Amino acid sequence: MFSLLRKHLFPPRCLICSNGEGVEDGVCIECRSRIRFLPEPVCDVCGTSLGTPGTCIECLSRPPEYDRMLSVCVFDGLIQDVIHRFKYHRATVFGKFLAKLVYRSVTEKGIRPDVLTFVPLHWSRIVLRGYNQSALIARDLSGYMGVDVRYGILHKTIKTPSQVGLPKRDRERNLKAVFSARGVEGKSVMVVDDVITTGRTAREVSKTLKKAGAKHVFFVSVGRTAS
Repeated sequence: MFSLLRKHLFPPRCLICSNGEGVEDGVCIECRSRIRFLPEPVCDVCGTSLGTPGTCIECLSRPPEYDRMLSVCVFDGLIQDVIHRFKYHRATVFGKFLAKLVYRSVTEKGIRPDVLTFVPLHWSRIVLRGYNQSALIARDLSGYMGVDVRYGILHKTIKTPSQVGLPKRDRERNLKAVFSARGVEGKSVMVVDDVITTGRTAREVSKTLKKAGAKHVFFVSVGRTAS
């Protein structure tokens, strides 16, 4: 009764534009229409947009360490602004909205892991930021999927510079042997990230999980930079 009264007296407003029409998970229908979803079809392995269904030449010639990588949106426009606010400006209210986008995508693809986890941050960065944005998405995604999120699976053992703005060669060197994993023997693991750029983080994290005994690794993200 109180919940119905509250909705009547204080109808939900969009967190982005303050509109009240068709608000779901904090975002209105008009703002949702401005999201650019990753064009289909995509590679069955790395999730890159292709002209025809199947597996891209890169994955056929050089199979990645993950079994499948899936992103939902092109990282530009509205979704880029939302993720930046969520990640750098403590706008954690967007967590459920971003998690719901991922949930719908992985459900459509029929992906069902044993456990969820997320790309870890070095402890010093968590102290400065106050939270791990990927962990917050994974927490809400866990609620939607009914799959446990495990917080102790992955660790970043070495502090590294941000990948943003680094040349390709430096990106590869930057993340070598900086992750550790445990407790994944024989399990199918889904790793959550906010944005995928070159995919180097996904490769290194997945390699670490496979070395620790993971049976399958699925890497998912909300956004992906346009190639």
